[in-house]
Amino acid sequence: MNLYIKVGSITNAQRAKSVLLKYSIRSQVERSEQINPGDGCGYLIKVYEDDEKRIINILKNNGINSLGAELK
Repeated sequence: MNLYIKVGSITNAQRAKSVLLKYSIRSQVERSEQINPGDGCGYLIKVYEDDEKRIINILKNNGINSLGAELK
């Protein structure tokens, strides 16, 4: 199962990927297929783990706010 985290811009998506790599967490940047109002530019971080709380906390502690997260 993968965790998809919405971020507001490509810059935040790239920063998030870099931060997660420092914690040995694999991820990739993707463009959302469905961009809703409030989603910013519509970028996602696809994380190959499902520990949502841990990952959101890592990003938050590094100054990256998420716009939502979903397990798929």
